[in-house]
Amino acid sequence: MQVPTPTTDRKYFLDWLRVIAFALLILFHVGLLYSTWHYNLKSPRIYPGIEFALNALSPWRLALLFFISGVACRFLIEKLRPGTFARDRLRRLGTVILFGMLVVIPPQTYVELYHRGLVTTGYLEFWLTSYLLGDPYPGKTLPTWDHLWFLVYLLPYTLALAATVRLAPSAFSRAAGTSRVGLMFIVPGICLCVANILVSEFQPVTHELVNDWAAHIRWLCMFGAGVACAKRSEFWETARDNRLSIAALAGFFLILQLGCSLYARTSGADASWIGIANAILRGLYGWSAILAISGFAMRHLDQPSAALTYLNTAILPVYVLHQPLLLIAAYFLFPVQLPPAIEAIALITLTGGGALLIYELGIRRFDVVRVLFGLRRRENVALARGQ
Repeated sequence: MQVPTPTTDRKYFLDWLRVIAFALLILFHVGLLYSTWHYNLKSPRIYPGIEFALNALSPWRLALLFFISGVACRFLIEKLRPGTFARDRLRRLGTVILFGMLVVIPPQTYVELYHRGLVTTGYLEFWLTSYLLGDPYPGKTLPTWDHLWFLVYLLPYTLALAATVRLAPSAFSRAAGTSRVGLMFIVPGICLCVANILVSEFQPVTHELVNDWAAHIRWLCMFGAGVACAKRSEFWETARDNRLSIAALAGFFLILQLGCSLYARTSGADASWIGIANAILRGLYGWSAILAISGFAMRHLDQPSAALTYLNTAILPVYVLHQPLLLIAAYFLFPVQLPPAIEAIALITLTGGGALLIYELGIRRFDVVRVLFGLRRRENVALARGQ
């Protein structure tokens, strides 16, 4: 079997983008508390205007994470080889998914169901009986992976990549190495538009893995784009050199998309063309935003730092912990009725700061806990850095 020669070229700007994207996830979820959009818990004070900010983030936020994951997997699979790569993904992602479902997520599920009046028992009883035994609740299947769906979806994508490289290495190398840069700028955007139409008109997102085919097309498109673009220096350089023009284009599509959403909300029209137009604009804006963000990040953030090394390791545990911390904090803060701005700042601080504190004091130094949160043991990290 032939596989491309491993490379040590690391794109630090993508590490920064990964950290920034997960940080935005905290802000996004805080915003969901105050919006009319569906979320696990809702504030008694709803501000529909915040949905313009959510609309500006949602078309590219998760797409960017799948794109970056594809880039990272392309480099990692060449470093580890397909079999080792697949075992590493199964061990790390599989462990954190199971641990998250069984231990980390139950407190947030308890708060949600207790708030809705569906649970009246104590937490321990709920966890040991209702949650682990899978008692049915309206709109909730237990145990649940909830916000960890990103990892649940990413795992089979990475295994499919490993199988492709293992079974057809030459075909994979040709497909990933000969694509024209112009097509790499256009095709993912078209795929994203098509996937958005399928989600909007045929199969809404479910996060159920096996019954979410339209969403899989969307995320696989972004993951595959990352794999294809990873080692094409001309792709990244073009995005960097044309970042201002691409950003202006993204802004144009954003204005159109926000206008379309506003029209759909205020006109009361129920025409399918509105949904299709909105889906296309979300796709065009989402992909152009990813290109522009990548270009700016490559220009300004492509350097290592101690802070990046720390945050790049901490971000997975922070992601796993952030939503339980947010929902628990919101449950206790909402009755206090703080001024809205102070309340939101408190929630952001308690969520992000609390997750980092737990990582620093309870995860980073303990190998057993590191493994449960999908991290490598400390001696393996030191060994990797010395290579």
